[in-house]
Amino acid sequence: MQKYENTTISKIMEEINIKYFLPDIQRPYVWTPEQIYALYDSIMRGYPISTFLFWEAPANIIDTLTPRYEFLTANKKEYIDKVNTDMKKEIYSLVLDGQQRLTSLFLTLKGNFVIKNKLMDLYLNILSGQDEDENGNLFEFKFFNVELKLGNIFNDDNKIWIKVKHIYSYTVDFDLEDFISDYIKNNTNFELTNEQKRTSRKLWSNLKYHELINYYPEREASMDKVLDIFIRTNAGGTKLSKSDLLFSTIKRNWSNAREEFKTLINNINRNDKYNFNHDFVLKTCLVLFSNSQNDIKYSVGNINSQLIKNIENEWANIVKSITIIVDLIDNKYRLSSNKVISSYNALIPLIYFVYKNKLLTIDNDNSILMKKWLIKILLNGIFGGQADTMLYISKNGIDKSEEKVFPFYEINKSIVNSKKSFNSINDILENPKLKYNSSDSFLILSLLYTDINFNASYNGNLPQQDHIFSQSWLRNNGKDELLINSIFNIQFLDAYSNQSKNDTDIINWLNQISQEDKQKHFIPEGEWNLDNFEEFLAKRKKLFKERLEPLYN
Repeated sequence: MQKYENTTISKIMEEINIKYFLPDIQRPYVWTPEQIYALYDSIMRGYPISTFLFWEAPANIIDTLTPRYEFLTANKKEYIDKVNTDMKKEIYSLVLDGQQRLTSLFLTLKGNFVIKNKLMDLYLNILSGQDEDENGNLFEFKFFNVELKLGNIFNDDNKIWIKVKHIYSYTVDFDLEDFISDYIKNNTNFELTNEQKRTSRKLWSNLKYHELINYYPEREASMDKVLDIFIRTNAGGTKLSKSDLLFSTIKRNWSNAREEFKTLINNINRNDKYNFNHDFVLKTCLVLFSNSQNDIKYSVGNINSQLIKNIENEWANIVKSITIIVDLIDNKYRLSSNKVISSYNALIPLIYFVYKNKLLTIDNDNSILMKKWLIKILLNGIFGGQADTMLYISKNGIDKSEEKVFPFYEINKSIVNSKKSFNSINDILENPKLKYNSSDSFLILSLLYTDINFNASYNGNLPQQDHIFSQSWLRNNGKDELLINSIFNIQFLDAYSNQSKNDTDIINWLNQISQEDKQKHFIPEGEWNLDNFEEFLAKRKKLFKERLEPLYN
């Protein structure tokens, strides 16, 4: 079994962008000066700086599977990562975990650190080390503007600052303490104590000599397994999916892929109304060009040269097909929010239907069938598990149809034959999960409130879920939470109306609104109060069912 290994910071730094590189999918560099100060304080104290994970593999394997990106040599926003294509080493190491720490060390020891467009150098206050500051740091580090030309050592506000790069530049440390002590005495008339003299040597030895880097060298040759490791190790921060990582292979073989995917995703997300990503686009492409269910899987083997060639050659048609469906759900179906789309995979068969039939528009007959199918799929959570199976079954149903009519019944019959089942609208409405602020409740309400506007430019006009019988009133009178938060006690209101209504009791609120508003909110005929609350829920359920059944069956 492989074990963790140790090495020095210096050995890693000297081989950054020679042996050590970043994988194609990486987080942007985001560390602040305060995080760097804490990192160096840990180094000074000899603390572990957490573990690192490197993927070590022969150059021919890594360069075949993924580009190697160089570490930043400056943290300017406009700096563009460079893909390294030089063959300088037989073995490369891609940093799967530890990018932020290693980049911070590299920028401060060998590169350039920029703050507000000013080039800075990191300094250590050699007199620090006695008391912790408010952030828990014992040793004081600070960035100073290079333009000030402060030199390697300077005195400022009774603190003696020494440039970290200067200490790091020493190849041996036999005279370091005396040299720095004499330099400070000659230039500042300040004489260091023995402990303060040792501070400079401590930083040098912890950077150069002590093996503070504890790393696991993953030597697995399978890219699929490495991707799984990458995802798991990066799960704590910005989430990376396997499709994000596989996308690097596409970018390597199609130079415009990054920009093309970015443009498409920005367009279909409609100013963050939706949450489409690389995962969705890549899964769509896999479905469009699949010949078997296995072809739909996220795997290195499926992202082959033929698929990439197909995507590049058909990109205009792919974009057109995806955009047509997003336009359809946004503008015609009024499913205009991420909150109402519980599975983006459910859109892929619709996209495939458009792509296969080379449609430029969706006629009314197809639009009705496609909407009915999408609603049925979403409300039953058909694509919630075994999505690849359902996607392939749906594609087969479309392929078997010889007409340019969406095969609603054929697809659903195949889904049922695969042991999936469709509930009745009555069963769906009785699901206890259909409650206040759940994803399905947003979908149900969006289907009921046909004039709802998720496109409002002002957040205060966006629809909010509101309890018709106020929560506090019901709780104070001992009503069950399941009944309080039932979908049949929920309506859509804009933020202003919701705040105005606040905890107004049902009797007063019903007296304040018009008959038209009562119909809009599916308020049953009758006089409603706390005593007949459950009857109110039952009658409102009946109104929901009457409106939804034609859309569903």
